[in-house]
Amino acid sequence: MKFLKVEWTKKRGAIALLATSLVVTSFILGGYVATGNLNPWGNRHYYQVLNANFQECYTPVGGVPQCQSSHNVLFNTGAVYVEKLVTSNNEGFCTVSASCSFNFIAMSSTATAPTAGQSSTGTTTAATSGDCGVAGGTGGQNGAELTANGFAAAAGTVTDISGNSPQSSTVVKTFTDTTAATTVAQSCLVNQAANASANRVSLAAATFTGVTLQIGDTIQITWTITWTWS
Repeated sequence: MKFLKVEWTKKRGAIALLATSLVVTSFILGGYVATGNLNPWGNRHYYQVLNANFQECYTPVGGVPQCQSSHNVLFNTGAVYVEKLVTSNNEGFCTVSASCSFNFIAMSSTATAPTAGQSSTGTTTAATSGDCGVAGGTGGQNGAELTANGFAAAAGTVTDISGNSPQSSTVVKTFTDTTAATTVAQSCLVNQAANASANRVSLAAATFTGVTLQIGDTIQITWTITWTWS
């Protein structure tokens, strides 16, 4: 009787072990089908850029700030650049560094709003341009990026995300009119200072009610990128 009892206990243990193995295997295979990764714990966190929001505050000499926020366009080509950078580190443009990342702000007097489908990469051609105000090249906005009077593209001050989801990071830059009255009506978040460059990518652009700055006037540009993860 003791012999039979021992054998039955072993049998139940084997069944339990087999069932556990099947559950674990199903979990791993299910994770592989869903994510392409045999490590089901390796895909716990998913990151997504939700939006890039824009605000500008114009301050005339001796005056008070006059601020406005406007809806912006996140370019498809800019989003693809970010996606390739994250998934394969092979975005096809410049190597990400302090001089090649989306912490540069460019300006334009172009009042024509871009569309998400217009190409926003590379030098200006009939179809594509990474310059601010020229998305889609000569067949798109047909504008021009500002490069003088204190409005050349420049790096902004970056505040990184922290804490729980969702969170935001910001890029802030104040431009000062230095030599002549200049009208601004568009801002772009770009990956490098140099315009007309094969490596230039514009992530997002915003048109706003045009402002004509006089010498000494300033305009503060704030780009806010909202992130979420789980």
